[in-house]
Amino acid sequence: MPYIKQNWCMHPYHDIIDSVTGKKKFVKTGKNPTHPVGIHRINADSAQIINKQYSLVIESGSREVCEGDKICTSCLRRLLNDEKNQDHNDLDNVEMMNTGEEDPSNVDIGHYDDKGDTEYDNSKDDKNIEDLPSSQERTYNNEQARTKLNLVFELLNIPTIRDVRRSKNIRQNVDRACSILYKLCDMLVDCTIPLNDHQLSMNDASELLSGLKKLFHESGEDEQIRLLTISPDGWGRTVVEKWFGCTEHQARMGLHLKINKGVLAYPEYSNGNKPLPDNTVQLIKEFYLSDGISRASARKRDVIHIKKVPFPVQFMEMTGREAYQQFKSEYPNVVVGKSSFNSLRPRQVKCLAPADTCLCIYHENFYLLLKSWNKMLKEKSLIKDDVELIITDKYLVNRIVCGIPGEDCYNGRCDTCGIISPSDILLQNIMIDDDEQFSWSQWITANNKIDLLHINGSVSSFLDEINNKWKQFLLHWYITTVQKEYIKSIRLNSSFTTHIVAQLDFAENYSIFYQREIQSYHWNNDQVTIFTVQLKVGSVHKNIVIISNYMLHNTAFVYVAQSIIVNYIKQHFPFIQIINYLSDGAGSQFKNNYNMFNLLHHLRDFGIQACWTFSSTGHGKGPIDGLGASSKSTATRSVKSSGTVISSAKEFYEFTKQYNENAAKLSGNNEPPINAFYVDSTTVEATYQNFLKPRWDK
Repeated sequence: MPYIKQNWCMHPYHDIIDSVTGKKKFVKTGKNPTHPVGIHRINADSAQIINKQYSLVIESGSREVCEGDKICTSCLRRLLNDEKNQDHNDLDNVEMMNTGEEDPSNVDIGHYDDKGDTEYDNSKDDKNIEDLPSSQERTYNNEQARTKLNLVFELLNIPTIRDVRRSKNIRQNVDRACSILYKLCDMLVDCTIPLNDHQLSMNDASELLSGLKKLFHESGEDEQIRLLTISPDGWGRTVVEKWFGCTEHQARMGLHLKINKGVLAYPEYSNGNKPLPDNTVQLIKEFYLSDGISRASARKRDVIHIKKVPFPVQFMEMTGREAYQQFKSEYPNVVVGKSSFNSLRPRQVKCLAPADTCLCIYHENFYLLLKSWNKMLKEKSLIKDDVELIITDKYLVNRIVCGIPGEDCYNGRCDTCGIISPSDILLQNIMIDDDEQFSWSQWITANNKIDLLHINGSVSSFLDEINNKWKQFLLHWYITTVQKEYIKSIRLNSSFTTHIVAQLDFAENYSIFYQREIQSYHWNNDQVTIFTVQLKVGSVHKNIVIISNYMLHNTAFVYVAQSIIVNYIKQHFPFIQIINYLSDGAGSQFKNNYNMFNLLHHLRDFGIQACWTFSSTGHGKGPIDGLGASSKSTATRSVKSSGTVISSAKEFYEFTKQYNENAAKLSGNNEPPINAFYVDSTTVEATYQNFLKPRWDK
């Protein structure tokens, strides 16, 4: 078998002779040689240290170690420990330096020659450690870094490193060294602006620059171009693009903006108006659909299909100008023009409302009075053509009550504004004869019947009429306004762990009809009860319709509907603590003693707390009105167009449920837009006879 040459470890330690046996401790021959193999190359400095320490062994016949020889891992570890101990001994002999930062002009620079090279040759530390293990390589690199830093610190009169565990002091000394070097550079190149006059450490500066990069990537396009203008003057387009991670176009735009308008200037565009941000567009659309701005129609014919999805038509409760002014007052920081605001009105929101019903008698009577007054002023030309003055109820309220109104201002008990009447405001800057005749209209109850009465009278009688209705209207206006704000707040503050808002109402019954029916059936058709519910929690809306063949709209049906609502909430929102029911003040359905008695037992009956909020008189409209209209409209269209037969409340429920499930599949949603439930009349009757009636009779 041929001889295989081994790369034995060249360290003289393995050539030491045992004093007992008189032989070497490590042998290279035999079946199991004990002499280790060399795997780590050493440089000239390490070879010199080894030869110095083992000079006696070398004199006894061992070979001197040279640069490039290989040693084993144990010898390398021993060598590193020896170098470390030698550094500690050298540092112990170093005289303690002054810890204060020295004047850069007094720093000893005698070690530098004319070429700027130091006596310390860095090339000597470039060891070949390609075969070192990772832990030993890290130890070696740490020792080399420590040696180099100590040389720099000695040169600049900064305390050297004695304990590597004091990392904070080491970084502070590095910052001091950088500061001294910057000042020396300023002296040499005669810099007028100090390069490091912010007194920031290297870590702080690095963290600040990282935050600037993060801000750049999270900003909008215009703001990114603004931030590019803070780049140094010496940076070109390529450097800006590489450091910020922007596009070439952005870098060019940023440099161009900096040259023309300076640092952090705003970019301007001459190619037309920029489109509105998506969040602004969404905010305007939600504003149009909010309560008080528009209301959903309860008529089944007022349904529009957008991308094959039915939406109830909503009618504006004010003019476009009034809506824009209210939007600007609520969101003063949103920049949008009137034309853009009008163009973003959703398709289902209509400006012209049809003949309306269920209006508030207080608001409607006062509206009719002011409408007649404005018409008279316009016909008599008592106002200038270039002045657009329209007296509204809100205008009168703002002119009469105090600047910071309290409850006494609306109750008529305020000493300041309580003595002001609407006639005082209406007659300002107007010259008119009190005996002049004109007409107005009012809803008046006569003989247990409400009718619209047209009245002809003088200006003085008209002013007396409006003054007499003012206190009652002002109090109602205050209650309505406060109630709207409260309802808006409970909707906004609802969450998955606190409370949920459940708005309830009965929709107009659906009349069952057929596509082809005989004449006498038209006067004897059956009907379907539809109870609508909208759940609002956080930003989530859930729509529910409860369909029944029980024809009475009473508290017993409401109680059965509550059981369905509570079960649905517990299934989908298990962490809700309180249910806040919201409804109008219908006495036969919600606002009665029986319903309040049930509310007291709500926790015991359903296992969850509840409260009830009533809207002010005549102002109970809401999004639930559109649920009933949408359900009835889809059924009517299907019966008329596709020949669907709906002959009972049960079939109406099955059609509504199937229709909404198909709509969910087409749109890719997990839940239908409207959740349909069915309640049989026998269930309501049994609940009333066996449970509610005994409770109410106590």
